[in-house]
Amino acid sequence: MNCGRNRGATVIKRSMCRATAFAILLAVIFTGAATVAQAQGKWRLGAPIPQGANEVLGASIDGQIFVYGGQDPLNKPQGIFYKYDPGKNDWTQLPANPVPVHHGAAVSIGHKFYVIGGFRLPDSGKGGWYPENKAWAFDTETQTWSALPNMPTARGALAAVAVGKKIYVIGGGTIPQGKQLPNGLTPGGDVELLGTMEVLDTDTNTWSSLAPMPTPRNHHSVAYADGKIYAIGGRVGSCFSGGWSSNVWMNEAYDIATNSWATRAPMPTARSGTGIAAVGGKIHVLGGEGWIDDFGGVFRAHEVYDPETNSWSRAARMITPRHGFAAALVDKTIYAVSGVNNAGGGGTLSVVSVNEIFEQ
Repeated sequence: MNCGRNRGATVIKRSMCRATAFAILLAVIFTGAATVAQAQGKWRLGAPIPQGANEVLGASIDGQIFVYGGQDPLNKPQGIFYKYDPGKNDWTQLPANPVPVHHGAAVSIGHKFYVIGGFRLPDSGKGGWYPENKAWAFDTETQTWSALPNMPTARGALAAVAVGKKIYVIGGGTIPQGKQLPNGLTPGGDVELLGTMEVLDTDTNTWSSLAPMPTPRNHHSVAYADGKIYAIGGRVGSCFSGGWSSNVWMNEAYDIATNSWATRAPMPTARSGTGIAAVGGKIHVLGGEGWIDDFGGVFRAHEVYDPETNSWSRAARMITPRHGFAAALVDKTIYAVSGVNNAGGGGTLSVVSVNEIFEQ
């Protein structure tokens, strides 16, 4: 299913693919349990983050977990930034970057934590989501932020993964080309969903473009395993949930060597706003949210994709169902921090500060 086109093509409206995606979501909710194997692994609790938030991002550096972001009820980026030390089981607050965003993407390379794209408040002061093209690096040794060259395509609700010294940035939502939206993206308003993939070479600090993801989408997750980048789940129709968009179960693999995409086995449970981690060559997809008409909820789901067999299995569910949380990996241990344990879509969000740790 291709539910949109790339930048410069037809603008994606919220009604596109809605019936198909709803049918998919209904099907996987009732059949997903029969398609996955017995759950494995276990979760435990770590010290909660001092300041929980919606739409936080995570990455690990030298065995430490870094959590950035946050979106307040008025859509203002909070710019929270904390470091978690698993050995001491405690948190340290760090300085925010000069232009905070929500719905950005974060990765780590070496001793640096990178934040790319996202949404900020519009210059009009209204509460929409205005896509950003800025990229930042936080040096954990000097404890300072520095600006990087702007990403060619401004966007939020995107996903990114680091492979070697390069950062691959994929998908997201932006203002349609040729449109003037001074208040940014709004529920039910115009939006262009992207399959666009751009890569930042951190050695040369230069951006380049690669083959676009076949299914333009946002609020998806990406991970790297065995020479390929896997883009899993997400939503189409809009960047906003609560009836404006539909979740997809798409699993599309990008081959770095050939600059080409292929469709792989779909995720059993269609969802967006998930966390993701690649452990031992397998890809773990955690949590997320979903809507069917007026019904919205969040997931404890923990489904694992094996690229070698092109199949899915089930691991132990998260303790707390949620979306918009930070996920990071240290060795073979996954950390899932904060987020929201009820679905978005215009209501009051219930932020949680939990720090849950998965071990196999």
